[in-house]
Amino acid sequence: MFRSTLYLTVGFVILIGVASSYDFGSKVDNTSPDLGYPLVDFGGSQVPIDIGYWDVGPNPQIFDEDDMVYLHFGSAVPTTINANDIRLTTRSDLGLNAGSKVRASDIDCGKPLLPLPAPPLTAGIYFMDLYGSSPGYDVNDLIYLKTLLPAGITATNDVRLSNAVHYNGTVLSAGTKVLDFHADHNRLIIPMIIGFPIYPPVWQESIATIRFYNANGNTMNGVPIYDYNDEVYIDVPFSPLSPGVVSVNDVHLTV
Repeated sequence: MFRSTLYLTVGFVILIGVASSYDFGSKVDNTSPDLGYPLVDFGGSQVPIDIGYWDVGPNPQIFDEDDMVYLHFGSAVPTTINANDIRLTTRSDLGLNAGSKVRASDIDCGKPLLPLPAPPLTAGIYFMDLYGSSPGYDVNDLIYLKTLLPAGITATNDVRLSNAVHYNGTVLSAGTKVLDFHADHNRLIIPMIIGFPIYPPVWQESIATIRFYNANGNTMNGVPIYDYNDEVYIDVPFSPLSPGVVSVNDVHLTV
């Protein structure tokens, strides 16, 4: 069963969800069944990790509201969408949902994956520090994928990686894009993971990383193998010198 808590902010409220199915963009809390699971870094043929988009919207060669965005493993963009890439946005008309993984038989597998419009040191994962808490990121903060300039603020077509609810009750779901008239448009955001494509465990100027829970424990030459059944997280805070564990305020990127 899904449980939610609403926190009133200036213009909109946060929706923090806890679900046994790990809803996309939900945060780990003290009751999450995956709390304490070991997390490992991506390695071998699974790096670098990059973010790109499939140009499937109404405006060819322009990144727009209907283009699909992906977390891609194993090469830098431009490239093609591969099996086990993670969808970060939703296109219900195509049957594609944020947090789901690409299968070889899916409509988007093999399609061109293009670089985001933002330059590498701008594109990335950010958080909105709603209450100015120390040391910064906490359970109340919203998560975004910065897709285009300007830097440091939310802009049209940035992607929500956590849920929010507009003050009038409209749900602004994880996997949707920010539009001009949304309450979270033009708000200050702080970098979490930037500099894509990224190679673990070195994450320059980042306070978080992307790691996975190796559900079946399989490895090749000592390197954990990421596959379809593995859960992927934004792991924060992290140490580049040792593996992590699923902890409070980590973010689920898979469903």
